[in-house]
Amino acid sequence: MRLVRPGSLLSHVNVESKECRVIEEGQLVADRYRLLETIGSGAMGVVWRAKDERLGRVIAIKHLHVRPGLSAAQTDEARRRAMREARIAARLQHRNAIAMLDVAEHDGDPCLVMEYLESQSLSAVLAERGTLPPEQVASIGHQVAAALAAAHAAGIVHRDVKPGNILLAGEGTVKITDFGISRALGDGTITETGMLAGTPAYLAPEIARGKDPGHASDVFSLGATLYHAVEGTPPFGLNPNPLALLHAVASGRIDRPQNAGPLTSTLMSLLRTEPENRPTMAEAAATLSTPTDQLAQLAMAAEPQTRPVRPVMRPQAPLPARPAEQHDWRSSRPTEQDDWRPARPTEQDDWRPTRQADHDTRPVRHEPPATAYVPEPKRPAPARRQPDPVRTKLIAAVVGVLLLIGGTIAFIAMNAAKGDTADASPPSSSSSDRPSTTPSTAVTGAEKVTSYPAAGELVIAYYGKASLDDRWNMLGPNGKAAFADRAAFDEYWGQFKYVSSRNARGVTANSDGSVNVPVDVTTSTAAGEEMKKRTVKVILVGGKHLIDSDSR
Repeated sequence: MRLVRPGSLLSHVNVESKECRVIEEGQLVADRYRLLETIGSGAMGVVWRAKDERLGRVIAIKHLHVRPGLSAAQTDEARRRAMREARIAARLQHRNAIAMLDVAEHDGDPCLVMEYLESQSLSAVLAERGTLPPEQVASIGHQVAAALAAAHAAGIVHRDVKPGNILLAGEGTVKITDFGISRALGDGTITETGMLAGTPAYLAPEIARGKDPGHASDVFSLGATLYHAVEGTPPFGLNPNPLALLHAVASGRIDRPQNAGPLTSTLMSLLRTEPENRPTMAEAAATLSTPTDQLAQLAMAAEPQTRPVRPVMRPQAPLPARPAEQHDWRSSRPTEQDDWRPARPTEQDDWRPTRQADHDTRPVRHEPPATAYVPEPKRPAPARRQPDPVRTKLIAAVVGVLLLIGGTIAFIAMNAAKGDTADASPPSSSSSDRPSTTPSTAVTGAEKVTSYPAAGELVIAYYGKASLDDRWNMLGPNGKAAFADRAAFDEYWGQFKYVSSRNARGVTANSDGSVNVPVDVTTSTAAGEEMKKRTVKVILVGGKHLIDSDSR
């Protein structure tokens, strides 16, 4: 199929059937929509700005072209699938998705009637500016992910997430368009004849390997789109050879982004090779809504703890040289007896021997022959000095006096404490290292928490720079009940100048499907700064993680 534009006349020719159908500006489609001007075109068809004569509003119409080379039966099936998929997409109503308003036909080709948005595509913006800052990319990603999460909940897979399908309007509004249309038209990532239709630069590896698209493939494509926005190129490049590019996509090997800053770990989680290892779209939306400074904290919290440095003590005497055969264990596989040795070879090179006594008690994998080891000659023991009887008696007297004074003080303190025990309640165990034990009710619709990183990210965000409204919305029913009401919640958190958190690691599962997340929380008041270890319970309801225990 080829497109020509003679003046104001737009024609498309079906090469196989030699049939020519003409679409003109000003033409009325479906006896209702007046075509005003073309605002875009591509392999899938032509997009028009049009007017709904019945309602008097401006809308967009996409006149879809069924790709050439199909038989008559295949063409009819493609058109039926287009109509069916468009009706499915019409079920989605989300502020960050272009709404599908109607489906019509023109000369047998489907026409999709959509919301019109005065905007510029992300693809066009990147062509002008090259890259965008991570903060802006995170905002774009959050809005797109929110719309896609709603689509996934409605059973809709987009299948073609890319910069060209993301629209940027004024005041920061972002919307995604073209839900499920390319797949419906048989114009997916690979055609039935094995040839590529369009670029695979944003495809998930499993799609390049021949698997069907799903929710996880949308997650990857979103990650690839955001990667392009911060790096200036898609994660697999833009090889003009589509087969070579498809091969690179199938391998799943991606270079770590250099310009993403605090967004780096989030992008890499979206771009994981295996679909089951990626976050859900709802989890991606929650993470991308986190301010970039908190994303940096999350990245730090996710890094493994550094290995403690072994204290080095200078040897009291030179150690004897070991026979050559005693070094065989260094290249052997370690056993439980070898735990004292550093894990990394570089640390072994830096380690220096400690005292002779320590050396003699360390296990050795290969015992050498008895004649192969020459022990160090023992030093002569120094002559013992005879104790001074007068000095000994003086020390004993001083110790006796100190014991007498200590016993008297203890006796007085115990008697004074007896008067207070009647009014004092028994000490309670600290609740800072476990979730609140206050009775909680089972939350209806709670699911099993499977993504520990997402649970940790929620906790880091909660004990971070979140607003009171956002923090309140991160709580489950029992988490809110712990504060009695919103006023008490605001009063509690309002006392702190700032709140920060780190080290949300060591997540443990509960029998009800929830998890416990420990975290180090730092708060600052007029009295000073305090760091406290807290543990909260996290649940999953409707794809959203919530803190459902006392978070104070």
